[in-house]
Amino acid sequence: MSKSKNIIIIEDNETFSLLVTHYLKTNLGDAKVYVENSGARAIESIKRLKPSIVVLDYYLENDLSAKDVMDVINSMEFRPSVILLSSITDEQEKEEVMKMGIEKFVPKSNESLYDLIQVIEGILSKKQVSSVSESRRLSVFGVIGLIALVLFFILAIYLFIQKG
Repeated sequence: MSKSKNIIIIEDNETFSLLVTHYLKTNLGDAKVYVENSGARAIESIKRLKPSIVVLDYYLENDLSAKDVMDVINSMEFRPSVILLSSITDEQEKEEVMKMGIEKFVPKSNESLYDLIQVIEGILSKKQVSSVSESRRLSVFGVIGLIALVLFFILAIYLFIQKG
């Protein structure tokens, strides 16, 4: 999992992608926001930047579809959280793509930028909690290992004294 707050937006509408980028940079502080307007370039950026989150539009023009992008993301060792930000209205298509591992769906609307911020903050806070609990787990195992080592040396000294 990436410790950085890199976010990649995959959106082929240049005006909307600029709006989303500005809004995210303004509201998420230290997050780095990158925009790709094609699926192929987005996949290259995901592999190179290892973002925490990918914001994916369902309707991509030119090369790869959202499903193609998800197929590639799902085959990667590194797996970012994916948010579908789209005006998709066909429920069957939406369900199909959601089953591919998309964490949240945010419909494009007047409130979508606010909703997107809420979803991203929720995902980032979950990743922080997960990271903290992993480090605590390692700390507990470290303490247990240290106690076992001390007990082993005490036992070794005791047995040495008994023989001597």
